[in-house]
Amino acid sequence: MIGFLRSAFSTTLFRPFTGQPAVRAVEAARGMKVRSSVKLMCDGCNFVRRRGRLFVRQMDLEPGRPVFLDELVQQPQLHTGKTVRVTGTLHAYSPVTDRAELVDGQYLLVVDTQLLGVQQYHVGQTYQLIGEIDSVADQAPESLFDDAKFSLEIVLRARVGKSVDGLDMAVYKKSVHAVRKFLDT
Repeated sequence: MIGFLRSAFSTTLFRPFTGQPAVRAVEAARGMKVRSSVKLMCDGCNFVRRRGRLFVRQMDLEPGRPVFLDELVQQPQLHTGKTVRVTGTLHAYSPVTDRAELVDGQYLLVVDTQLLGVQQYHVGQTYQLIGEIDSVADQAPESLFDDAKFSLEIVLRARVGKSVDGLDMAVYKKSVHAVRKFLDT
């Protein structure tokens, strides 16, 4: 059987009677655009060669220091202008204003989700967000629960977000504290 199998992921030429691929013609790059020529997009971009292919990667993005919501709320000036990694439960989300509220215990953080693009968020799930802490929070959280502690001085401008539902927060906090203790010594 000679023919091409065309799908969204690959085009493969099959050998007759064996069904095994003879030549791998095209494979989709996982989440990256495929172009015949690549060029640098900004000053922070670099060329990276992987598996014989040339990629453009932005190298000036920081991975973010793991920070807990209570630290952000109690000392907002300490983290302003820095890249942080925050984990908490999504309490509320408004797609009209691109605002979300992340909660951990009694502490609440306002998150600007404009840079994340179109995603489906589920209230009650645990999310980990990486972004910059900005000192401008122009509106108060809309659906505050009783006894919430929050700071109107800061907002997280999230650029990366993922669902980490099922993460044991107690174990996560212990591991972050252990890593901090190890790196401080």
